[in-house]
Amino acid sequence: MVTINEQKEPTFRLLKSVSITTLFCVVIAMVTSNLWSSPFYEHVFISLGYGYSAVFSSYALETLFPLLKKAYSTFLAMVLSIGLGTLHAFIWLKKYDDFATLEALKPVVLLGLIFTAICFYYFHSNEQKLLAEQELEVTKRKQSEQEKALVLSQLSQLQSQTEPHFLFNTLANISALIELDSNKAKLMLEKLTDLLRGTLQTSRKPLISLEQETELLSAYLAIQQIRLGDRLNYDIDNQLTDSLSLPPLLIQPLVENAITHGIEPKANGGQIKVQFKQFGGTFKSTISDNGLGLNSTSSTAGNGMSLNNIKQRLHDLFEGKASLTIAENKQGGVTAELSIPMECLELLNKEYS
Repeated sequence: MVTINEQKEPTFRLLKSVSITTLFCVVIAMVTSNLWSSPFYEHVFISLGYGYSAVFSSYALETLFPLLKKAYSTFLAMVLSIGLGTLHAFIWLKKYDDFATLEALKPVVLLGLIFTAICFYYFHSNEQKLLAEQELEVTKRKQSEQEKALVLSQLSQLQSQTEPHFLFNTLANISALIELDSNKAKLMLEKLTDLLRGTLQTSRKPLISLEQETELLSAYLAIQQIRLGDRLNYDIDNQLTDSLSLPPLLIQPLVENAITHGIEPKANGGQIKVQFKQFGGTFKSTISDNGLGLNSTSSTAGNGMSLNNIKQRLHDLFEGKASLTIAENKQGGVTAELSIPMECLELLNKEYS
């Protein structure tokens, strides 16, 4: 399908060529007016005759014969422009005795040939530059799309590797709770079922809706709360009402980090708060805890690989416009903030809708 912009492009290029040619013709007229003493407007019109003949001949040939090779098209356009330009010049100059015959117009024709050749060279160079820029833009866009597809494919692989690990640990906890507290074991099994059901519904999709993300996080945190008991409290605050989807495994690893490295190794546990909101034109998700903090010397302290992985995926998916910041809270604990421009997120949603 040809878009409106693509339909307007040839017209825009023609208008641009005419504007530049007009300016160039005026400059040439200023030069020739010093060589032949005649009214300046005559020099302008004669110069415009050559310039416009070159522009419109080239445009007409490209329009009428789009399959004609560029070299042939350029040669024919030059022949036409010299012929038309010279005829036009003869009409203006025949009243002068020095230019009363076509033979006497040789200096004008030679100057017109040079002028026309310069015009064609200029526009040819600009056209080649424009084509090169367009090809580079197309290449960059294709590369960006391929990188996004690769990142989303890697996400699916990462998801398939992460879920069994969590599943086995949860099943082991359920097995241990069956004898100690059957009610808790039953509740944990229910939450695990909710988590697996939601995961199966989204596992084959490149994006996960914010509502589904919230449900999965609720099920995950409920399981962890059963496991840790009173040592874990959590709150999920979704302030967004618009339908929005995110790449999977951006939020959950941050929540897992907060539990594993902040809450669980702390003797009296703590609280985790997950918040989704829009601030100006930016989507923000914050995961904050009051755990041990960044300076923890606990044996559960991580190596930052998970955070680096998220940062890299954000960079690849949103062309470096999204960010992840990690900061220590004054009262203890850590806040991770995910920031994605809404326009980038909406564009990604459109690509995979």
